[in-house]
Amino acid sequence: MAETKTLVDRDVAAPTRPAPLLELMRGARVESVHYGHVAVVDSHGTLLARAGDAAARVFPRSAFKPFQALPLVESGAFARSGLGMNALALIAGSHGGTDAQVAVVREILDTAGADPAMLRCGVHEPYDKATAIALRERGEAPSPLRHNCSGKHAGMLLLARAMGAPLEGYIDPSHPVQRAIFTRFEELTGEPFEDPVPAVDGCSAPAPRMKLSLLARAFALLARGADAEGRPVPALAEIRDAMMEYPENVAGEGRLDTLLMRTLKGAVVSKAGAEGIHATAYLTHGFGIAVKILDGDAARRAIKPAVVAALDELALLSPVDRETLLPSEERVIRSYAGIPAGEVVPALKLERMGR
Repeated sequence: MAETKTLVDRDVAAPTRPAPLLELMRGARVESVHYGHVAVVDSHGTLLARAGDAAARVFPRSAFKPFQALPLVESGAFARSGLGMNALALIAGSHGGTDAQVAVVREILDTAGADPAMLRCGVHEPYDKATAIALRERGEAPSPLRHNCSGKHAGMLLLARAMGAPLEGYIDPSHPVQRAIFTRFEELTGEPFEDPVPAVDGCSAPAPRMKLSLLARAFALLARGADAEGRPVPALAEIRDAMMEYPENVAGEGRLDTLLMRTLKGAVVSKAGAEGIHATAYLTHGFGIAVKILDGDAARRAIKPAVVAALDELALLSPVDRETLLPSEERVIRSYAGIPAGEVVPALKLERMGR
């Protein structure tokens, strides 16, 4: 392991500039460029390919969710709950707030003996557009149950109940639930977090910071269902398999993670995070891919084309896969009158690292 660690340090230690990932063309001219970083890392921690700075420090945001679910599964609390794998996928996902997904969140809370009022994720409109419209038409305000992170928070309450820890304050970094999550991730990857005190995520849970390459490696470990020493981690494999079995609960209809896992069925586990973060575990190759768009949520149009471009650069997509994930029509930029005015084109070029 020491030899591999040296290789990773040498490959990612020197910061590099962000790389162009996408160009927006207006006519035949470049109008805008989205810059960012990409890291492709195997389960041993070896950097296989990169664009920009693989060692860039990032907040994984919701891409951290599969690992936040790990202590819950390893404790045996999830198995004892009698909840189905659809609930585990929701705990590890960022759901759309549909009625069906909210019903699963309620089931998790009921199992934990917790009330929806205990959720500390906050409130936003459902990501699922049809559900958001239906709520507005009924004059119904969204509740924390509709928040994309409510499944994760319900899972944390379930773990708190199983640990005999207070349900109140479960999002505090010093709470036993959060300590278990952070400690287990460090054990899994063999690397400490960047900061002694985590930041605050959009859902108010603790938000760690890490190298992009570490996020990619964590997803390689998710692909393998193993830790950094190569030891099997059955609970990690269980989370991975639940996400692949129920991709609709990891995101929702029309969203990238659900689409990607359905299109490349059995080959990938995919999880997006806010502010232009995305990570993919590629099972058949045993590596992880992490992408960071520097302009974050200011350019939501960039994340799907950037992820598709990265997979394409790695020769992981067939022409049919590529068109399914990113139809030609989606790449076209149109005027408000519907006239074609340009397109979004990939600019990403991965640098392969020497072994």
